[in-house]
Amino acid sequence: MAAKKLTTINLAELLKRVPPNQMKQFETFRNKTLEYHKKVHQHPDKLPTIDWEYYRNNVREDHIKTVEQFQIKYEELSHVFASRHEVLDYGKYYVELEKLNNEVQEEVKKFIEDSVSRVQIYQDEIRRIKCLKYENMTLEQFVEEREDIAKFIPGQGKALFWPHNAEEQLGEGGREQVAEE
Repeated sequence: MAAKKLTTINLAELLKRVPPNQMKQFETFRNKTLEYHKKVHQHPDKLPTIDWEYYRNNVREDHIKTVEQFQIKYEELSHVFASRHEVLDYGKYYVELEKLNNEVQEEVKKFIEDSVSRVQIYQDEIRRIKCLKYENMTLEQFVEEREDIAKFIPGQGKALFWPHNAEEQLGEGGREQVAEE
């Protein structure tokens, strides 16, 4: 590689962190990484040197200017090739990754807090329901205690509760108008 080498990935250390269910993805990553390194290392560290004087002396005079222009462009390319790691700033990707990681961590914390509060609500409801004595309840008491499932009690269009007027009957949204026949 050039004067400044890329940091290599220590695949053995990375393998220790890979969970068993992601081994297939790790193998794919490892194979691509090794293939990339193989392709990169087959090329020389530096661009080949060119004897510019030889070309200036052995071309027609009307093409000497073309050789000089090519030499200028080749030296620029050589400079870009040698300093390509300094030109590219990989640090910005780590900053973006860290920012994204922090955002995800905040979302995870919020999700966990919301989940814990929902679980607490559900556990309170379970305790409340377990404390009910269903065998001693009337239908009216059951519906008052368990409004969430009261709508599933078949009424066949008849009033369920005393007094048998439409305002006192339960339904979705609290009270239901009983259709008069």
